[in-house]
Amino acid sequence: MTDLLPTQRPLARDELEAVLAPLGRVTDHWLLSGGTFSAVQGVELAGGGTVVVKTSVPEVRDARGRSRLLGYEHDMLRAERDHLALVAGLDVPAPRVLLEDFSRAVADVDILAMTLVRGMPWDAAVDVMSPAANARAFHQVGEILAALGAVRGPRFGFPADGFRLGDATWPGFLRRLVASAADDAAAWGVDVEPGRLAAAVEAASEALAEVTEPTLVHADLWHGNVLVDPQTGDVTGVVDFERSLFGDPLWGLAGGETHASGPFEPAKVRGYEAGTGVPLVMDEAAERRVALYRLWSMAVQLTEIEPRGFAGDWLDDHRASIRANRERLHAILEV
Repeated sequence: MTDLLPTQRPLARDELEAVLAPLGRVTDHWLLSGGTFSAVQGVELAGGGTVVVKTSVPEVRDARGRSRLLGYEHDMLRAERDHLALVAGLDVPAPRVLLEDFSRAVADVDILAMTLVRGMPWDAAVDVMSPAANARAFHQVGEILAALGAVRGPRFGFPADGFRLGDATWPGFLRRLVASAADDAAAWGVDVEPGRLAAAVEAASEALAEVTEPTLVHADLWHGNVLVDPQTGDVTGVVDFERSLFGDPLWGLAGGETHASGPFEPAKVRGYEAGTGVPLVMDEAAERRVALYRLWSMAVQLTEIEPRGFAGDWLDDHRASIRANRERLHAILEV
C-alpha cells in the first residue's frame, strides 16, 4: 500500500497552526502510519507536548462518480467524538478529545485533536513479545470490551448521521447493514455472494433476536488499534472508536478476529469473563451470530480494496484467506 490512500486527507502546516492555536504553537508534525482509512497525524506543540490530530474522510469520488466511503462510513469522526465522551468515565485507556472543528472553516474535513496515548502498536510488537506478554494483552483487551458493555445506547447500530444505519431491533439492523454492504460491493464490481449473504442473515435471525439490549461495542479492536508495553503486555491504549456501535457484545470479541472462523482467543475470553463476572456462553445461537458478523466483515474487507486503492502482493493471500474462512462460516449457518 502507498503511504497515503485516496481516502486520507492530512492537514498542511498552516491548517494545523490555525486549528490548534487554542492549544499552542505547532513546532513539528508528521503522519502516523498504520491507518487505512482516516489520516492521523502527530503534532508537537511548543513546550514539548504532543497531540494527535485525526481528520474525516472527504467525500472523494472516483472518475465514475462513486464515493470512496462505504455505506456505513459516513460522519464517523463525529461518532468517534461521541464515543470517546461515553468511555471517558470508564476504566478504558482511550484518548481524550482536546479540541474539535466540524465547521469546515479551515479545511474541507472534520477535525479532532486528541491526547497522545503512549505505547507500541500491538501488531508491530506481537512478534517480539513473549507468549505470556501476548496472553496478558489479550486478557486486558477482553476486560476492556467488558467495560464498554456498561454503556447503553438508545438504538441498535451505528449512531453516525442520526443512526442512519440503525434499527429498533438487532435483526433489523443486521438486515439493513448487510443490504448496504451488498450495495457497496455491486457499485465497485466486487462479488461478495450477496444472495448467500442475505440468506445468512435470515438463517441467523432467531439467534440475532436474542440480543435485546444495545450496548457499546468497539467493533474494530484488532492488534493495530491496541497499544501495548511490549515487555509486559500491558495495554496502554485503545484507539479508533469511529466504527463503534450499539449492539451485541459478541461483535466486539469478533471485531479483532474477523479473519477467522473458529473460537475466540482463549485469553481474551478469560479477560472478558473476568470483566463481566460471568462465563461467556458460546451456544449454537451465539456461534451463528458470530458467523454472520464475520461474514459481513469479510464482505466489507473484499469490497474496500477497490475504493481504498489497496495494492500489493499481499492481496492474493488476503482474498484467499477471506474466501476460505467464508466457506467455513457459511457452513455454520448452513447456507
